[in-house]
Amino acid sequence: MPLVIEGRKLYRIGEALASASLSRATYFRWLKLGRLKDTQYKDRNGRRVFTEEELSDLKREAQKLVEAPQIPLTFG
Repeated sequence: MPLVIEGRKLYRIGEALASASLSRATYFRWLKLGRLKDTQYKDRNGRRVFTEEELSDLKREAQKLVEAPQIPLTFG
C-alpha cells in the first residue's frame, strides 16, 4: 500500500521490488553498475521510497530482455 507524503504517492522499497519481481540484491547491484538511478526521495529513516514514475522505470528495466553473449564452445 503506497504512502502519501506531501501529496506524493510513494512506495516503500519492499513494495517496489516485489511489484517489479526483483530481488534486493539485484536492485543494489544494478544501482552500483549504473543500470538504474537511485531514488529521488528517502523517508525520515533514510529508506528509499519510489515515486510512481520511478516504480514504472524499475518495472520497465526489470522486464527488459538481454541477449546472452554468443561464445563459441570449444572442446579440446
